[in-house]
Amino acid sequence: MLARCAAILVATLAVGTFGATMTARADSPTCEKYGDMGNCIIWAASGGTPGGGSRGGSPGRGTAPGLGGGDGSGWEGSNVMQFEGVTCRVTSALVPSPPKGDPIWSGHDTGAIYKCLIAGNDFNGDRVLLFWAAAPAAPPPPDPRVLARQAMNAMRLKAVNIGIVPEPRPGSIGIIGLPTWMWVDGPADNTWGPITRTASAGGFTVRATAEVKKVVWDMGDGTQVVCFTKGTPYADSFGRQSSPDCGHTYTRQGLYAVTATSYWSVTWAGVGESGVIPLDLARTTNITMGESQVINQ
Repeated sequence: MLARCAAILVATLAVGTFGATMTARADSPTCEKYGDMGNCIIWAASGGTPGGGSRGGSPGRGTAPGLGGGDGSGWEGSNVMQFEGVTCRVTSALVPSPPKGDPIWSGHDTGAIYKCLIAGNDFNGDRVLLFWAAAPAAPPPPDPRVLARQAMNAMRLKAVNIGIVPEPRPGSIGIIGLPTWMWVDGPADNTWGPITRTASAGGFTVRATAEVKKVVWDMGDGTQVVCFTKGTPYADSFGRQSSPDCGHTYTRQGLYAVTATSYWSVTWAGVGESGVIPLDLARTTNITMGESQVINQ
């Protein structure tokens, strides 16, 4: 649903500390489209007839305000609008504000007087357009899914580092029929979890937590081993024992590409919603398996 941002511009010409300062009157602008972060990206208003401005005469009317970067706070921020054929950038409310009896208030006693900066050039200095605006309507809240993705991206999640015996290095050969051990080598918060990050926009925050739920080991011989733990690192003292939680036994010699795929679950909550983002990341290494008599030769 489109949020409404009412504003009425009232006109006279004045000179202030910002160079030439203008005041003007225009139709109420409307925010026609909000971005993912809740900032207005398209303003629109009914077209008007250019008026006297600094030339005197009847008050001018604002044309359609253009694209605005904004900071999610309605009129304030870096929203850009068009007035009498020139572009100005709405910067902030005027402080201190003119007395309520000043004509620029047009009889209003609520809202605020805002500044819209008109950049100068080689012939004219900067000018400031002053206008009255009602309190900007609050923009819609940001999409929590977008914030959840931002929080997840901030985690810099990675695939697990592979720990395996036989070792994946030249000259290291495992013996078929003996246990192969697999484990997560040097688990860290961004390779195993849990890890938590937040992302915020427009006064709203989404909190996300990620952790690995399982690692699926593709052993390269048509076998997959599913491990729900980090696995146990092998030590020489284990001898020919099988891994207690994550292992495999090869029956044929050869070179095998072993791929470990870690399945992450990223749970998030915020802005009145919650959800889960699944993510899988993989890493591959190569090991060599041989027969004992070949190794002895």
